[in-house]
Amino acid sequence: KNECEEAFYGKASIQPDIKHSTEEKRYYLLGQTITGRYLFISFTIRNNLIRVISARDQNKKERSIYEKI
Repeated sequence: KNECEEAFYGKASIQPDIKHSTEEKRYYLLGQTITGRYLFISFTIRNNLIRVISARDQNKKERSIYEKI
């Protein structure tokens, strides 16, 4: 949980996740934790709060995109 929060505070790319936004608007974030872990986080916003749907390590393509920001 803390790692996900950390990814929102540093350099991050947030994009709408159109493919998975059928019932509610979803977004994904490419970010990095304080310890240097690169994360892909899928989330939505409910009642003005961020709700993480899933989190995983970035793949090579995602990391390449993240490093260009």
